[in-house]
Amino acid sequence: MTKSYAIPFEELLPMPMEEFLDEYKGKKYFIARSEEPRFANHFSWRELEIYLNGDGRNGHKRMPQLQIVNMEGKGGRYCHKKARRKVELKAIHGAWWRGCSFILTLSEFLNETLWTQCEEFERYYGIGQANLYCSSKADADCFPIHADGTDNFLFHVSGKVRWFIYNEFQHECKPQEATLKQVIDLDDGDLLYLPKKLYHKVQTLSPRISISFHFNESPDWVKGRPQKRMPWLDYTSGIEEEVQRVLKNSS
Repeated sequence: MTKSYAIPFEELLPMPMEEFLDEYKGKKYFIARSEEPRFANHFSWRELEIYLNGDGRNGHKRMPQLQIVNMEGKGGRYCHKKARRKVELKAIHGAWWRGCSFILTLSEFLNETLWTQCEEFERYYGIGQANLYCSSKADADCFPIHADGTDNFLFHVSGKVRWFIYNEFQHECKPQEATLKQVIDLDDGDLLYLPKKLYHKVQTLSPRISISFHFNESPDWVKGRPQKRMPWLDYTSGIEEEVQRVLKNSS
């Protein structure tokens, strides 16, 4: 039987929930450090390896959520789902070892822990998603200064990442006009909260896996129906016990 390692939302915060909602949410960032790699069970290098080697009968149609930063050395982002010309597995592997950062959007569908971690945030937000950011080396290709349209909770699973946090929000100036506020190095188990539309950028200091959980401020009700994630279905629940029962009865 599978087990989820999702962490309750309240335990992720370095302050009481009321303080977060009143003083931080949508207004300012915070860092929650950890001496333990507390997100190690959310996603692993082994899971990434299996995903990127999944070249079956349908090729990379199985990974429509894969995006690659600076895939062709021209800046920008290659999106496998939207690209008219699909690249082959060899080219994908080549981009990985050159240092292009890989993004797996909608990664909450990859395992139960990511799914139920989204559920934790959705107790206070609308329906959201988890995006995986993976890089093979230091100084990997990452996005330039930018701002996101949603609140983000960044889980640092593995490696060291340097964050550049700026003073301004998107509505206050253009990205190139933003002024640097703080440079932060984050390690395994650290969490960074970024309010929506705050400018930032990332530099990898080693191979890394990070997870961005981000959520819209959509209303709880749309067309008279609540926005609620379907429960994770454990299709293997009880199978191991049943196998042992059958073996015991046949011996």
